[in-house]
Amino acid sequence: NALKYALSSLVTLFGIFHPLYLEYNNSGVGTRIYQVFWTFLFVLSSLFSYGWDVYMDWGLGRMRYSFLNQPLMYPRKSYYYFTIAIDLVLRFLWVLTLVPPNSGASFALPEYLTALSMMLELSRRTLWGFFRLENEHRTNETHYRKNGFVPLHFNTGHVHKYKNQKERAGSEVLRELILVTFVVGGFCFATIAAAQRANQRVALLHSGKEL
Repeated sequence: NALKYALSSLVTLFGIFHPLYLEYNNSGVGTRIYQVFWTFLFVLSSLFSYGWDVYMDWGLGRMRYSFLNQPLMYPRKSYYYFTIAIDLVLRFLWVLTLVPPNSGASFALPEYLTALSMMLELSRRTLWGFFRLENEHRTNETHYRKNGFVPLHFNTGHVHKYKNQKERAGSEVLRELILVTFVVGGFCFATIAAAQRANQRVALLHSGKEL
């Protein structure tokens, strides 16, 4: 889940530095590696978020159940297939809104469609909530999950096994958070360095033309 949001952040970061790439590329000395990599991030972020929605959050996409799951709580299978299809479209539309304005991207969302995209995103999240709730009810009913420990506002001196497991899980989450922070930060610094090098080469080319 953290990787999903990290990819979305990278799409935005590359969009911020895209104008520098355009200036560099229009000078006739650059390549399209930057553009190709940004497009790759855009597609990867959309597909990863979409796959997470369908497979992890909704519990669907199981091949042995015709890409759905069992048991189903809504009366018609067409509801599920429609939601799976529309979520794919709206996921790509939502990532378009992460592209900063005036970035020069050929696939940037027009400003007059921003309000419409927000309304569609609200609709998508509403649908997501319906099927996420269904999956939570289905898995909870199957595995009989329950909380074995309720935290108190005072210390009784009794050691709970569940509490120890929860503390260990918290340390694992902290390690994952630190790892994701370093990975995203590394990509950010690499992006900034690449943009600065491109800007310096553009400045040198402009100074050479003036001479």
